[in-house]
Amino acid sequence: MSIPSPVVPLLASMSVTQLSLGLIGPLVPLLLLAAGAEAREIGLVTSCFAVGFILGTLTLGHLVRRIGHRATFAAMTGVAVLAALAMAPLHGALAWGLLRGALGVAHAGFCIVVESWLNSHASNTTRGRIFSAYMLVNWGGTMVGPLVISAFSASPVLLLVAAGGLLFGLPPLLLSAAAPPPAPTARRMGVRRLWAISPVGIACCATAGLCNGVLYAMSPVPLAERGFDQPTIALFLFGLNVAGMAIQWPLGLLADRFGRRGVAVVALAIGAMLGVLLHRTLPTWAIFAAGAGMAMTTSGMYGLGSGQTNDRLAEVDAGGGDTVAASGGLLLVWAVGAAIGPMIAGSLMDAAGAAAMYLYLAAVMGMIGLFTAVRIVRRSDAAVRTGFL
Repeated sequence: MSIPSPVVPLLASMSVTQLSLGLIGPLVPLLLLAAGAEAREIGLVTSCFAVGFILGTLTLGHLVRRIGHRATFAAMTGVAVLAALAMAPLHGALAWGLLRGALGVAHAGFCIVVESWLNSHASNTTRGRIFSAYMLVNWGGTMVGPLVISAFSASPVLLLVAAGGLLFGLPPLLLSAAAPPPAPTARRMGVRRLWAISPVGIACCATAGLCNGVLYAMSPVPLAERGFDQPTIALFLFGLNVAGMAIQWPLGLLADRFGRRGVAVVALAIGAMLGVLLHRTLPTWAIFAAGAGMAMTTSGMYGLGSGQTNDRLAEVDAGGGDTVAASGGLLLVWAVGAAIGPMIAGSLMDAAGAAAMYLYLAAVMGMIGLFTAVRIVRRSDAAVRTGFL
């Protein structure tokens, strides 16, 4: 079944934008490593992106209401381009942290504009494939970035290339004939309310933030310490993204079939074991295989948490009026986890070696897996069998 034509320009804009951001993501730690930065500094810079994303989710709704979707996307493109251009001549973790924060704000703006616009053109019969295409666009962009780095040496010149790519993402959306959605409301749902609805949902979304940012952004550090060259590191990162994308649909089917909490426990247990395994000295093929397995377990956590929360929400709010507010709250939980995760992991890596990153991942997933198992024992899984993504 084809994608409805009104949303194609929106997906095209997001595809080019995500490709450019996906190039900057793994490029930053490699450039910082080349400049002699410590793991703690790299973790702080990585966290700044999530901090900016949090600020964006909390503030940019007001901008959309004031100037509209197209103008907001254009404004955030300008912010992202200027940040990428400024990173090329500047050096130092502090300056790059501030600029990565600006990129996080811009990325939040891109997501708010495109996701709300896609929702306005989706129906119950098209929403699934529209957002499947949207997720593929996002994963595809993050996959291409490491491939570019594997072909070219890490250089500030690539930041200029990424800035140019961001500009090319602007015309399809601005010229789209699809009508933008109405201005959003200011309604929010607090974390306390979400926790009351589904503690496991909150825990899984937090796990996604605490683990994914560390795994995808900081993996170059332990790999470089073990002697891997840049093309090999880029290939490893590419494999992580392929694995993360490939597992989405099968994991959703399993969650619908066997319950989201049970699938989450299994995934978290596997991820914890793989983290312990990766801490050991392994042959290259085993590191790649275990890394792909880890990506499969972490990449599905947000979907499992969101699905679990919306299952419970359907029980307490038959009208579904809080769905959008709940999504915003879950996104905020994820972003907070993504902000503090790299800082914690970076400090542990400086204290105990770069491979301690894997023990951090194992500890987080093990604790959340145990928490989820306890919740299953305390409350049987009576989740309504709804969609996974």
